[in-house]
Amino acid sequence: MDVLKKRKIQVPVDSRETFQPRGVHFMWLGQSGFLFSVDGTLVLVDAYLSNYLEHNHGNLPFAHDRMIPAPIADILLPDIDLVVVTHGHEDHLDPGLMEQLGRCNAKAVFAVPPGCIESLGNCGISNDRIRSVSPETPFAFNGSIRIESFPAAHPQPNFDAAKVWALSYRFSFADKTILFAGDTTIFRRWSVWASARPCDLFVLPVNGRDPVKESRGIVGNMDFHEALIISQSVATPLLGTHFGMFAFNTIDEAMAQEEIDRFGLEQKVELTKIGVMYSMK
Repeated sequence: MDVLKKRKIQVPVDSRETFQPRGVHFMWLGQSGFLFSVDGTLVLVDAYLSNYLEHNHGNLPFAHDRMIPAPIADILLPDIDLVVVTHGHEDHLDPGLMEQLGRCNAKAVFAVPPGCIESLGNCGISNDRIRSVSPETPFAFNGSIRIESFPAAHPQPNFDAAKVWALSYRFSFADKTILFAGDTTIFRRWSVWASARPCDLFVLPVNGRDPVKESRGIVGNMDFHEALIISQSVATPLLGTHFGMFAFNTIDEAMAQEEIDRFGLEQKVELTKIGVMYSMK
């Protein structure tokens, strides 16, 4: 992909020295989790690193055993500067991880939708460390990070800025702009927002949705083709994500890659991969 440089890295990553000190670099953590380095500031986004759901999936009918081990080591967690969450589902707001961060990291700030603040508090994160992000309240951090947001449809958008629980984000990281959708389907107002400003990269879920699963409590997202259409309609490179963590909720990666190859989109579309450090050009 033209907008990204890539190099293989050893996982699990156990030191911030794996990231270059300047620029925007990131690695995929599985599902929709990422660790970004923005001019040396470490930003954890939607990370699911524990085994919480394997043992606490409530009445959901599918096993939640991890398919991949956590690609960052516990020793790195005290170095995290900012934790960002798009919504309150436990594969994005991981209670096991949040409780661990509360114990081992005294400096990290947590940026979440207003509807997720109580969940963070239940994980032991004190209110003075939590920052609310909403369409009416952008968030800035360390001079080189700014986050704007729009309600996500997961399953339905909530336009009450004081109560919204699921958001999509537009990250301004140093001189780069990334649309990070979190979990959402596509609807007209979201599409207008997503295309309102040029972005260097779209990071979108591609796992789709299934009426049978949704009837049993598994909320879905846009699928690969929908992500392809929205990104290419505004000529923005696409990094597809939200797969590979749970056997019941993943994609056929080979089939998606065949589609990329068939349409000659290798320089415009990729699926995330473990063990790769992405650097924005």
